[in-house]
Amino acid sequence: MITAQKTLDTYPEHWIHADGSAFKSTINGGYGVRIQYPEKTKEELSESCGSNCSNYEEEAFAIEAAVFQLTSVFSLYPKKTQNIVIFSDSKSVLKALQNESLQNSSLKSLFLTIDSFLKTYDVNLTLQWIPGHCNITGNERADILAKKDPTAQQQNTTTSFRTAQQIIQNNSTEEWLNGWATGKTGRSLFTYMATPNPKDSINSLERRDRVIIFRLRTHHAPVNAHLNRIQPMIPPVCHFCDAPYKTTTYLLFQCTSLQDLREEYLPPRGLMHGIHYIYSNSPQLKKTSTFYCQMSSQRAILSANDSWFGFSKYG
Repeated sequence: MITAQKTLDTYPEHWIHADGSAFKSTINGGYGVRIQYPEKTKEELSESCGSNCSNYEEEAFAIEAAVFQLTSVFSLYPKKTQNIVIFSDSKSVLKALQNESLQNSSLKSLFLTIDSFLKTYDVNLTLQWIPGHCNITGNERADILAKKDPTAQQQNTTTSFRTAQQIIQNNSTEEWLNGWATGKTGRSLFTYMATPNPKDSINSLERRDRVIIFRLRTHHAPVNAHLNRIQPMIPPVCHFCDAPYKTTTYLLFQCTSLQDLREEYLPPRGLMHGIHYIYSNSPQLKKTSTFYCQMSSQRAILSANDSWFGFSKYG
């Protein structure tokens, strides 16, 4: 909040705050603009953007509406002011405007509107990013205006390819979440992951390691405990000590034959009751994956030694 306010204070008093908003990022969108002129007078704009319009597009519409309004004002008062700043909390829109190849961009209209305004009037226009929802008066007011009446009559606008992609992604995610919340499978995993976590360290691993960690989390690793459910002739006993077990938890935490390997790659079990091994930072997940690979290698050697005419006692 303090840093954002200091940023505002470095600019002239002709401030414009522009914001866009939509339900679930794509439904019944609208924009809001709050303009503060040098003589301290204020002006507010708001309008719907369409029943299917993304936040990205609404943020762009908000900036374009602000520039349109400035064009109208300057047509009457060409010397209204010389220095103008438009604040937006959309980094993606502001970064896209810096791109020189806007011929096929959804921001082409906005770019041309700004270009026309600057060529027509002798003004300095700055587009500045500020963080949203930091109790900055102008930004908060623009946000309220953008959300003013989501049930109002929406404009008949064409749904962009970008928005269509986002709608499909949102619908798919919502359908998956509903199925995950009410389903009967993976309940042990659901305890620790009720919703997708983009910051989950598993996402930064290489594919092989991701597959291993995911299988360990879901108890679907190709070890006897799991294989027995698929093929009952495979006994659900440990390859290393012949003890019966039901999940990969036994191999990770309990099998005494794997103690030396466990001490090399896994931290003490007391931390988070062992869950730390498979829900941790990337370095530890990598170690857990390596532990599993080393264990699998040892298991393969044991299976080969115990085979008789091509059949292992472990299946």
